[in-house]
Amino acid sequence: MARTKKTGQMTSETAKEIVEKIVSHFQLRIVIIFVYYVNALNKYMCFVQDSLEEQASQGSFVPHGRRDVLTAAIGRPEHPGRVRAVGVGVTIKKCFGSAPRTSRSSSSMPPEDLQ
Repeated sequence: MARTKKTGQMTSETAKEIVEKIVSHFQLRIVIIFVYYVNALNKYMCFVQDSLEEQASQGSFVPHGRRDVLTAAIGRPEHPGRVRAVGVGVTIKKCFGSAPRTSRSSSSMPPEDLQ
């Protein structure tokens, strides 16, 4: 630890290094804790989803419309026009692009479809 000769106090550079090491240590611990809880949540969600799939195969859970296995496992309804797990403001069009446009003019339709 660098100290000034006259006062015996720590230099500002040394203090900065110590603070950066402490912050880095806590950031690492926060990341480790976050990863642990995300993994635990994923395991729980997989367990719930597997349980619901088993119930669906036995007929005790009947998926209907927007209430599918994943929606039931998450416990929240689906939001139309949104894509899960890609962040706020990302729409289906932004994530997957526009659907290809096809024209159905009478000249391009097969004769059997025209009748």
